[in-house]
Amino acid sequence: MINLHQTALNLRVIDHWQQLAVIIDGAIGALLGSIIGWERDRAGKSAGPRTMALVGSVSAIVVAVGSVMDINARYGDPTRAMHAIITGIGFLGAGLIFTDRRGGVQGVTTAATILAAAGMGCAVGLGFQLVAVGFTVIILVILRSTQFLEVTVRRSDRDEDKSR
Repeated sequence: MINLHQTALNLRVIDHWQQLAVIIDGAIGALLGSIIGWERDRAGKSAGPRTMALVGSVSAIVVAVGSVMDINARYGDPTRAMHAIITGIGFLGAGLIFTDRRGGVQGVTTAATILAAAGMGCAVGLGFQLVAVGFTVIILVILRSTQFLEVTVRRSDRDEDKSR
């Protein structure tokens, strides 16, 4: 059984270096998230650098705090923190998806990008900073390359329509 008084004492003596590491993880999550958001902003989409920076940094900090609590107080669990993040991101993403007047759906890619930014932040919070950098590059490649393909396909469709 967990003695709450003893747990509270353990949490008060968390090493300042561990706390600094959590702050650094939050900064890395914010930086990588803002890079992802910059791409979304450049593409003229919602959820730009500020939103993605917040998603990345909060995800990193929540998971890192869960990890520190698990190590120091045997009371935390970073996987439980990740479950909470995914639930919260689901609500945020749902608010970005809507149907336009023509019956099409908009915002799905941006919602998925927010989920990806949260995943990147979780990786940072668990200590996988290199993985997070690599994943950020993968996200950017996916978003840039598919946008290029979409523009190219639309252009060729318009050219076909003009030739008819």
